[in-house]
Amino acid sequence: MRNRANFTIRPAALLIALAIPAAASAQSSQPSPIDDARESGRVHVGPFYATPTIQLKEFGIDSNVFNVDGDHQQSDFTFTLAPKMNVSLPVAKRALLEAITAADLVWYAQYDAERSVDPQIQLRGQLFLHRITLFGGRDYVNTRQRPNQEIDIRARHIEENVHAGIDVALTPEVSVSIAGRQLRTRYDKTAEYDNTSLQRTLNRDTDVLEVRTRYRLTPLSSLAVRYDLLRDRFALWPGRDSNSYRVMPGVEFKPRALVSGSAYVGYRAFTPADPTLLPDFKGLVAQLGLSYTLLGATTFGVSYNRDLTYSYDELQPFFVDDSAGVSVRRAIGRRFDALVSADRHAYQYKDLLKPVLQGTAPAAVPSPLPAPQRTDVTWTYAGSIGYRVGREGRIAFGASYWNRESTTRPFRNYNNLRFGSTMTFGF
Repeated sequence: MRNRANFTIRPAALLIALAIPAAASAQSSQPSPIDDARESGRVHVGPFYATPTIQLKEFGIDSNVFNVDGDHQQSDFTFTLAPKMNVSLPVAKRALLEAITAADLVWYAQYDAERSVDPQIQLRGQLFLHRITLFGGRDYVNTRQRPNQEIDIRARHIEENVHAGIDVALTPEVSVSIAGRQLRTRYDKTAEYDNTSLQRTLNRDTDVLEVRTRYRLTPLSSLAVRYDLLRDRFALWPGRDSNSYRVMPGVEFKPRALVSGSAYVGYRAFTPADPTLLPDFKGLVAQLGLSYTLLGATTFGVSYNRDLTYSYDELQPFFVDDSAGVSVRRAIGRRFDALVSADRHAYQYKDLLKPVLQGTAPAAVPSPLPAPQRTDVTWTYAGSIGYRVGREGRIAFGASYWNRESTTRPFRNYNNLRFGSTMTFGF
């Protein structure tokens, strides 16, 4: 019998245990983001600083609404309106409270079943005690947006994230951050894809212990090491339960640096609770996103991500997501710009070790010959011409093309052309 209490993160207890010894050694103050919140707020009402924005996404034609193969494609006119409000409440020089409310209002002209309202709320709090920062927050997302390149239907699901932690500046150059995080994913009871209940295969609770160590090389760059201890539990299919850890050294660059962003490359060990059912995984993982601006006019961006992701498929419970992308943005005069990008997502699936589905009769007996490994590859190409409005606004017209091919499941192959305009406005 598994002992859940031994691993479950208790953020409040963690904070108390760590804050008491750390507070005793605090000698100097840590730079606070309170001034940044006051300066970036576009609207100031009493003690509150607010920044409202509104974005019009994908105002145009979706040539393949359901991401199906060429013989069954259906097109429709669609747009997504996304209002957002960021509100900050500084408390003297000691605390900062933030709330972000947003929603995606999705509309289709013909397929009204695809319309949706997708709200989200983020709450953040920080308390500054000289060299110590206590932080915590809660995120809530209720959406029908596709979670990744694997699931083609827009299935209603809720994602919740509660976290709390402490950041201690040991020296002016060295800091350590420890946090506990609890994530909860819940799909609607009616959500079904490829004759599979998404609630059954994807509903899960994840407990995470995060440790971050940073060494500041320069005012704009740092070396860092990230350690994550993860525990996944599936209420409706315990055979998918797992424990894993991830160690990732990397570098971080602030936005004002010549190269901005971060790059982490490391190792993950994934251990299933039932090693006779799920395969394990030990190997390379990465999270990289870097950009470089040449002569103030052309920005080059690269991204690379590699890690495990759970699949909806009952016989292939997870895949290795190996994704890379490049982009180029060129300023044309003072207001216009052009943006082009290309992204490749490769999903390398892992099979169950035995052909039995939890709580059901045995599946079909597999062939004595080893089956070829399934890999789904999705390419995305996009380009747009934009006109900048004010400090944060942009009006653009462009197109994107999507193409997916599977090595073992041809019915999952599809292509999709989307074209139209997008608009972003800050008040």
